[in-house]
Amino acid sequence: MKETHPIETLREKVQQLIDDNRSLRAELGKMIAEREKIARQKRQAEEKILELEKRVRVLETAGALSGQGGNTRAARQRVNKLLREIDRCIALMNR
Repeated sequence: MKETHPIETLREKVQQLIDDNRSLRAELGKMIAEREKIARQKRQAEEKILELEKRVRVLETAGALSGQGGNTRAARQRVNKLLREIDRCIALMNR
């Protein structure tokens, strides 16, 4: 068997550590990029959810105000809610 010098062994181990470090840094860069991509997708999904919730409220209001299915109670409740919101807005503007 060939006996290696301790300094050579140490050099090989240091080189292996350097290579591992480079590999891990590259992997970290990929993971950071993927995290940013996922965060962007999450923001887009949240914006879409808010938009759809707004559309649902508009459609519910339109349905309630049209009195579909004879549901005039729901229409009155929705109108009252809208009036309260308007009153709050006016109160805020008067401050």
